[in-house]
Amino acid sequence: MVQATFTRQKRELAKAASWIERLRAHEIRKVSFDAEGKKLTETRETYVDYPPEEVARQVLGIVVEVVRQHGARQRANGKNTGRFTWRGIEADLTVPQLRALKEAHATLAMLVQKLPRRNPKVVHNTTVDGRPAFAGKMEETFEERVRYKPYEEDATTRVRTYEERYREKVGASQQVEIDYGLEVRRIQKLEEMVTDLGTAIQVAIDEANGRGHEDDPVLSRVIDSISKVFDDVLPPRAPSSEGGAGAGPSGL
Repeated sequence: MVQATFTRQKRELAKAASWIERLRAHEIRKVSFDAEGKKLTETRETYVDYPPEEVARQVLGIVVEVVRQHGARQRANGKNTGRFTWRGIEADLTVPQLRALKEAHATLAMLVQKLPRRNPKVVHNTTVDGRPAFAGKMEETFEERVRYKPYEEDATTRVRTYEERYREKVGASQQVEIDYGLEVRRIQKLEEMVTDLGTAIQVAIDEANGRGHEDDPVLSRVIDSISKVFDDVLPPRAPSSEGGAGAGPSGL
């Protein structure tokens, strides 16, 4: 028996939803009779393609099958394995193991997406700790100082002083922009790797899900019982002249 995938079950549930959309409560028919009361024509202005109980039973059948497939898949998940192969790394992993890898892959994909790219507009003229950087112009800092210088007057021997103001360099500053971004080619390589990793994980999951499996008898019994309880409350199946009692629409 081939293991059902999540995608197939989603399709089945979508099919159930489309059946629910067909539910109609009223149908209007116009019937004409001759003078003796014999029916001549009958036309429908609104349609009820399938009675509600038939739609309900179709939906119940889909729900039962989906739950049965889910139970079987859960039983198979712990023992069925898929071959994981990625860049020389190989292992036979169960579906729970592969799902753990898939969660890790989602985090890695987010990481790679947010890695900073090197700024191509910055002209690097130096390095800091081995990283490219741009060092701006050195900005010197000066302070105004005062000093007193002696001088002798011509007419006397007394030494006098005069005040001299000057600017003295006290420091300097420089703005350095360090580029921590990764080269675009390196990031593109990482993006390619994370994409390949996601593909490898999904291929292994599909392989594991495609292996044979056995139904979960407990879950199957429960959903069958639930379906029967609903079915007992629905109106009895109407007899059909074409397919016998309970004949339902085909081509699901």
